[in-house]
This record gives sequence, structure tokens and C-alpha cells, in this order.
Amino acid sequence: MRHTPSRFQVSAFVISLLLLLSFAAIETRPELLQSQLDLFGEFYGLMDKNFVDTLDLPDLMKRSMNKTLGELDPYSHYYDVEETKKRESDWKGILYAGIGSSVKQTDSGVVIADPYLDLPAMKAGLRTGDIIVEINSRQVQALSLDSVIKQLKGKEGDTLQLTIRRPYKGLLKRTLVRELVVNKAVPLYFMQSDSTGYIALSHFLFGASKGLKDAVMELKAKGAKNLVIDLRGNSGGSVEECTSALSAFLPVNSLVCSLRQKDSTLNYSYNTSEQPLDTTLPLILLTNRNTISSGEIFAGCLKDLKRAKIVGDRTYGKAFVQGTRFLKNGSSLYITVARYYTPNGVFIGAKGVEPDLPMTATDSVPAQLQAILNSEVITDFSIKYRNTTRDDKPVLSHILFQDFKAFYLTRLSSVHLPEESFLPALQNYAAAANLKTEIKTMKQLLPDLYRTELEQELKKAVLRRYYEYVEAGKLEYEHSAMFRFLSAKAMAQD
Repeated sequence: MRHTPSRFQVSAFVISLLLLLSFAAIETRPELLQSQLDLFGEFYGLMDKNFVDTLDLPDLMKRSMNKTLGELDPYSHYYDVEETKKRESDWKGILYAGIGSSVKQTDSGVVIADPYLDLPAMKAGLRTGDIIVEINSRQVQALSLDSVIKQLKGKEGDTLQLTIRRPYKGLLKRTLVRELVVNKAVPLYFMQSDSTGYIALSHFLFGASKGLKDAVMELKAKGAKNLVIDLRGNSGGSVEECTSALSAFLPVNSLVCSLRQKDSTLNYSYNTSEQPLDTTLPLILLTNRNTISSGEIFAGCLKDLKRAKIVGDRTYGKAFVQGTRFLKNGSSLYITVARYYTPNGVFIGAKGVEPDLPMTATDSVPAQLQAILNSEVITDFSIKYRNTTRDDKPVLSHILFQDFKAFYLTRLSSVHLPEESFLPALQNYAAAANLKTEIKTMKQLLPDLYRTELEQELKKAVLRRYYEYVEAGKLEYEHSAMFRFLSAKAMAQD
């Protein structure tokens, strides 16, 4: 007689089979990982043994890892030991230790392009246009830009002796002490009007929260009843720093964003934990497509909590958070570990934070005016003005424009109009001579044609030569398309 399994026995068999399959599945992932590692090790060994040239194995490994990460997303990256050490300074916003000025190569040598506020170059009185002749008694005027930069950078606290040739003045000697040059989170802030303060907020690296709060307190002390915070081009940074900055405007324990990871048990949220400066001060945030990462967290949080109005273009749409994982040899893996969601649970990946008041127009510049700006004739005139004028403050009157116009007419050859691109093709024709004459006549007329725009550029350039960066920045903002847009909206509401 055939034995028929009972229903209980069949069920037990099925359960046992499912358990075995489950255990097999659990073991599959590490086994799969190991098999792939073995395969890569075999590949790496065969490449080293058989490739026709000697391989730089560390470099090959680095490029292989970054190529792999690049296939996953544009944000993850592998850093070798030296790069990992440098990133510690990068997160603090430290660029380098040096004199604190951009420099550029010219026919006369390497020159000071723009001293930075409150750093050694400015403290020593260096000016735009100063030609670097000697560094610590060593002639450098004939050296390349890179060679000079290497000598200007170095150890914080070291002294440099510079000999410079100042246009219209002559040789001067200056002593500087290298300082850390930091990428300022708040490069500019000012009172836009009697009641409105403006703050440019460029990133959320170390110190950004303090920089923002200091600016807010100073502007409030000057009478600010509302603030415009410019996040256009904000490159992001630390979520912790962003959360600290948001605490200036939100009650304690306000939700900033939530992070969701592969392992849901590791999900967590960022909440403000510091006492606010002002929870009712009206805020306008300016954004564009280059507002990214923590800049979007800042904007998305204040928008969701109805704490600010967003004006401009939608943000970039980077709704991912990266974390650093260190390898045994001191290198590191900067990898996407989570998606973040705004307080209302919105994932802004790809779509970004949408503005309440869209404004996508830019400050367009006519090609002929751009040709003048590209020629640096304005910068050269401002250098001459600064170095030949004894006044401590610039005189920004109509006389300035007339003096510039006379200077400009001696520099026509440095202005290259788009129309000049046709001259090579016409060089064998009589039309070339006529076109050259027309171009010269056109160049002579341009200052009067674009007088309004040139006067503004002149004022900004001269103000910068006198280290009046706040006034120059304010002037630039007040003549921007965004300022006109905001002013029109304010008038419409009135």
C-alpha cells in the first residue's frame, strides 16, 4: 500500500524548503560580492602582467574607482591620501595660505589683479595693476604665473618681502605676512534701503552660520525690517552648518529636512536646536539653477514652513546627501548615502525648489558693450585714476566719464568688435579698407552710445581700486535685472 504524505508533512516540507531558499538568498549577496572582488583581482593582476607598458597601479586603481562612481552618479568620488587631507581644509572653506589676492599674467609680468578684503595684500596697500618684480629679493618679473603663485603661497605666518612696480608711481617695497585665505560664506552685505538689508550667502561650509548670523544682527541694528538673502550660486556644503544657519529664523526644534538611507533604521532628521535671532523678520530668498545642495535645503525648508518667499529661478535639484567613508590607508570615499526630503516630505531631485515669484531674465550685455568690458580699458583707466589721484575718496562725477572717454580713444586697438572677425576673409578686397574705417568710427561712438552702462562700470571699478567693495557690490546689485524686478513687484503691491 502506497504511503500518502499528510497535509501536515507537506506543509512542513514546503516551509523547510522556503527556509533553505531564504538562507541561500541571505548568503548570495556576500558570495556575489566576493566573487566580483575575486574577478577584479584577477583582472588587475592580468593587466599588470600582460599590458605592454608598465602600469602605475595606484593611479589605475584610483581612475577605476572614480570611473565606477561616475557611472553611479555625478556626486560620488574617491580621494587618495593627500586629497583626503586637503579636503579637511576645503570643508573649512580654507583655500590656501598666501597674500590674499588674485594675480594674472600680462606682458609686463605677473600683476596684482584684485586684493581681497582684510587680507595681507590689502593690509600692505597693494593695488590692482601692481607688477610683482621681486619676492624675498629674488627677481620674478620674467617668471611664469604658476612659478610666481608657488612663491606667494606657503606656510601661514611666514613673512614675504615684495618689490612691486606701481603704474604711474615707480618701485615700492612692501612686507606681508601670509594668512589663511578663506572662501567667505558671506562675501557681501549692506543696507539696501532704510528698512531692507541684503546678504549674499555663497556656501554652507564651516563658519557660514556664524557669518550669516553676524550679518543679520548688524543689519537689524542698522534698522533692517526685512531681509533679502541671495542664494544664487550657493554651492552648498554641510547640512549641519545649514541647519545652524536656519536656526536664526526658526523656533527651536523646527524640522529642516529628513534623510532616508538604504538601511531604514539609519534614517534621521535635522532639526534646529539653537535659539533664533528673529522668527518673524520677513525674508526674501533669491535663487537660480546654480543654487545647489544645502542651498536648496535652506530654501526648501523656509518655503515649506512659509517663513520666506522664493524669488528667481528654480534651484538645481540635487536632493542627495553624501557621506565620507575612510579606507584603511587614509584615503576616502565620498559617496551618496541618502536622499533628503523637505519638511513637507517633498523630494526635489531633478525638479529643484520652485520659486514663488519666477524670474529668469538675466542681465544681458550688448556685444559691442561687452567688447569694451573684455578689453580691460575700464580697469586700466581705474588703475591710472587711483595712482594719479591724491584724494582718499574717489570723485564719481561726470568729469570721470569725460576723462575715461579721452583715455578710451587712445586704446581703440584693444577693443575688438565682433565685426572685426570678417576682416581676414576680406583682406584681398577693397571692402576691407571700408570696413576698417567703419569699425574705427563705430568704436569712437561707443562711449556715448553706452554712456549710462559705462558710467556704472566705471564707478564700480574706481570704487574697487579704493577698496570700497561694499559700495561697488551695492551699486552692481542696484543696477541688476533682479533688483528692478523686485522693485517693480514691491511697487505693484503698494
